[in-house]
This record gives sequence, structure tokens and C-alpha cells, in this order.
Amino acid sequence: MQKIPIDLAAPGMKLAKPVTKEGGMTIMAEGMELTESLIARLENMKIDRITVQGHPVDMGGAGSGTVYAERLERLDHLFRRHAKDKWMMRVKNRMAQYFRIKAAAQEAKRKAMEALLSGEGDDNDGAENDATGDSAAYGAGE
Repeated sequence: MQKIPIDLAAPGMKLAKPVTKEGGMTIMAEGMELTESLIARLENMKIDRITVQGHPVDMGGAGSGTVYAERLERLDHLFRRHAKDKWMMRVKNRMAQYFRIKAAAQEAKRKAMEALLSGEGDDNDGAENDATGDSAAYGAGE
């Protein structure tokens, strides 16, 4: 079971825990298989994290070079005097998990923006053809 940012969710992943709203209302049940439309719905509902079966996303090195990755690296230093305090180690582990998720989400957004920007130049010819096809279709309907 792995908690991942919704940005890293992919079709075919199965929910390990139900997705609930803030009030506790279940939106999606445990065991549901994600599709593109379900992921889009979750994003529209402002759900930022889900728990999926297995460990489909390697977040060990995800997000290196992000603000959250830098914060993650500092945790050992910040908690160095509390190694014997079980409570403080639980806090440190929770913070590390949070920073890993945020770093992975930040990295996913960066990669998506890069892909979008690199793909813009390639699609210009197709976009012009679509625009002329659409205007012809609108003209034909009048």
C-alpha cells in the first residue's frame, strides 16, 4: 500500500483505501480501479492524495532538486538530538513521508509542464488543420 499524490495516479492502479471527503463521505470505494475519468474527477474535487495497492511509484529519488526534497534532506540534521525519543522519531517519519509525497508531486508537475512545452511546437501544424476543419464544419451547419 502506498500513499501517492493524485498527480502520479495512473489508469489501472487500484485503491487500497477508500477515498473520502473531509466530512467522511466515501467518494470511491477500496479496490476500485482508476481510469482517466476517475482521476480527473478526483482532481476536480481537490483530492490531493490517494492510497493505492502495492508500490507502483518509486518516490525514493523523486523530486530531487525541489524545495520539498531539500526539506527532506534536512530532517536528519533537525532531529539529530532526538534519536532515542520514539515520539519525535514518529514525527520525523511523518514529515519525511509528507515531504516525499510533495516532492514527487512537484516533480510530476514539472515533468508535465516540460512535456507540454516541448509538445507545443510539434502540434502547430495539426492545430491549424483542426481549426480549418472546425470552421468548415460550422459553416456547413448554417
